[in-house]
Parts: sequence; C-alpha cells; structure tokens
Amino acid sequence: MQTLKGRTCVFAGATAGDGVAAVKLLCAGGMNVIMMTHMAERAQKLVDEINDMQLPGRCIAVGALESGPAEEDPSTYERIAREFGSVDVLIANTGATGRDVPMEEVAPSDLMHSIEHLVGGAYGMLHAALPFLRRSRAPRVIFMTTVEGTQGGVHESFENAVAKGAVHSLTLNAAARLARDGITVNCISKGAIPRIEGVNPGDVDPSKMLDRIPMGRLGTPDDLGELICFLASEESSYITGQTIAVSGGLELLF
Repeated sequence: MQTLKGRTCVFAGATAGDGVAAVKLLCAGGMNVIMMTHMAERAQKLVDEINDMQLPGRCIAVGALESGPAEEDPSTYERIAREFGSVDVLIANTGATGRDVPMEEVAPSDLMHSIEHLVGGAYGMLHAALPFLRRSRAPRVIFMTTVEGTQGGVHESFENAVAKGAVHSLTLNAAARLARDGITVNCISKGAIPRIEGVNPGDVDPSKMLDRIPMGRLGTPDDLGELICFLASEESSYITGQTIAVSGGLELLF
C-alpha cells in the first residue's frame, strides 16, 4: 500500500516528457500535485484532463514568476501551504535528455549552463522548500539523474550526463544532512525512457540504447511514475540517500 492521500507535492518537470504519467498516478492515489511549469498551455490541458477524471487528488499548475522560476521562490511554498495545508513532497524532474552533439562541440559555457539549470534548479527548489518540508509529517525529496550520469558512458548527451552526475552527489550530501529532520532524499536514475514526441527536437534518441538493455525494451513513463509514487509515499520513510535505477538493467552492461 502507498499512502499518498491528503498530502501535497510540488513537481517541477511534470508537464512534458516522462512526468505526465507520474502526475496522474499521484493524483489517483489522493495526493495534491502542484506542477511548476513554463509551458502554460500544455499544463492547462493536463490540469483539465486530470480534473475531468475526478481523481481524489487535486492538480493545479503554477507558471514562472517575473523574478524567475516559481519553484525556487519561498513565497510559492507559503501560498501552497496556506491553500493545501502542507508541503510534503518535492520532485525535481527538470531537464531534457540533452543535445546529440560530440563532446568537443560542447563549449565550457554550455556545460556550466547545464549544471546551473539541472543542479542549481534542483537545489534551488530544496533551498526554498526546506522550512516547509520540516513541518511535514512525512517529507520526501526526489531528484532525477541518469544511468550515464552515475556510471559514465558515451551514448547520452555529454553535458546532461555531467550535470546529472552532480545531481547524484547533491542527493547523497543532502540526504546525510537532512536525515535527522526525518526528510528523505532519494534519486531516480533513468535509463532509456522516451519523452513526449516533439517536445525538444534534437534530443538524444533513447532507442539508440535498446541493444544495451537486458530487458529488451525501452522504459515507459508509467515505469518511472510507479517508483515516484513509492518514494513519495509514507511507506518509504526508512529509505534515504539512495539512487534507484529505472533502466531495464541498462547499467548492468557497463
């Protein structure tokens, strides 16, 4: 059983790619989901779709502020706590699979931009939400890395893999420091899971990794969503500082 009902999740990177299924699964379990997005039209369609399903959990979308990403602003969490009663789960799923270009074509400034976007964005969320997570009865933080971010490799985007490797380190260090507060911090290492077609043209094609996956298939957004639900649940209270692969065994052949 996964206890999600009546708790509130702030989810960045939910409206495109592989996060949509997780939003639906969380709401189906009774969790309220606040999607942080810069894709207003796509987000509203998802909100309308979920509301039409009459799921037990509420879903709303929050756009960017004039000052920057809403998920990195403490006032966002103040408003959410007032409306929903708590902030319990933080999910940082921001980012793309990266540009499919050779390493030598990645300028140092491009690499630093990816690190700022992926690591800085994930930590920015945690930094802003931390006072509210400390008030939760079951606080959870879920970050996202990739198999090549933790294992190394040559098939994923170089800049994305390096930045996602730093997210893995962020998970370990934040988990160690927040464990005494009862806040769990875990990371999901994604394998070849296709995003919504056409969201980011030029992304690395996940199907290129198919012959290296022992299970012989690509992952699905539901594969990711089910693990997100577990790590967000009250039942995961004794799991922290872990990186769990959703990869079909991709990392086993490194």
